[in-house]
Amino acid sequence: MNPMWVDEYGVLVGYEPHVMMDPGVGPDRFRHALEAVRASGRATGFASFTFDEAESGSVVVIPERTVMEAGLTTPDPFPGLRLIDDGEASWRLGFRTAMRAIANDNVAKVVLARHVVVELPGDPDPAQIVGRLAGDNPECYLFCVDGLIGASPELLVSLRNGRVRTLALAGTATDPDELESVKISEEHRHVADSVTGILSRHLAEIDLTEQVIVNHGAMSHVGTRIEGPAVAGTTVAEILADLHPTAAVAGTPTKAAIDLIREIEPRSRGRYAGPVGWLGSDGDGVFAIALRCGQIDGRRMTLFAGGGLVAGSEEDPELAETELKLAPMLDALGQLSS
Repeated sequence: MNPMWVDEYGVLVGYEPHVMMDPGVGPDRFRHALEAVRASGRATGFASFTFDEAESGSVVVIPERTVMEAGLTTPDPFPGLRLIDDGEASWRLGFRTAMRAIANDNVAKVVLARHVVVELPGDPDPAQIVGRLAGDNPECYLFCVDGLIGASPELLVSLRNGRVRTLALAGTATDPDELESVKISEEHRHVADSVTGILSRHLAEIDLTEQVIVNHGAMSHVGTRIEGPAVAGTTVAEILADLHPTAAVAGTPTKAAIDLIREIEPRSRGRYAGPVGWLGSDGDGVFAIALRCGQIDGRRMTLFAGGGLVAGSEEDPELAETELKLAPMLDALGQLSS
């Protein structure tokens, strides 16, 4: 399974025998990943980290060579996709527990994920899934790292040639006018304030802060672009250690939100909602948040979709948001059979 990363620069693919390792747990795992790439003598490694820093299972893949390719083909959909578990009942239970915690002021915001399990009709070809995603999600960051495949709209951090960029997203609607609601404004504020505060420690200055509307398929998101020159000597690993998890994938306050996620979600997120991307031996790298994605396990694949809950969140609209966020992966995999 060749690792892949696709962005505006092209299709980065790793070839030939790979070194694979788990960089461990805690904030030092990002530094360990960079050290592994440097020790390998190779220029580039692909990495995917668990959402929860206390969990093992992060992966660094260091290929013998990496190639920047021109593009991807878009194959036909896979026939006969079968639904094993739609995850709705567990999500609804979690929603009610989360809203009680918010009402009791235990958290201001928590991001609740839904887990959906499907079965493919044959052995899945990850490159084909990425190709299918590319056709419908041209502006997303596409990735395939050790069976985690997806199309993320959210740039966590890019460090290239001394310049840092991020795009913090929070707040989703099918009608762009709905993005001006009090609920969505509150949800986005938690994220933008958190990311700005963290990046200010790694940037010599913040020379761009811009709120934008980002459209992906049927979904529109509120985003804040933040850019600036990095403090000399900064590595992408150092920024990741401070930046993850953002309020966009955990909540506010962070520790209380993560404790609540551990309590109410039916199973581990694994590497869903963790950083995924590539890092270079020079300390540069680009990472998205692993959203709109799924993890292959044999012929089965677990798909993930989440949404931020704050005071005033309503159950059915929030569930409908997870349906929208599941659509890119389901469309890429094919039609569900009865």
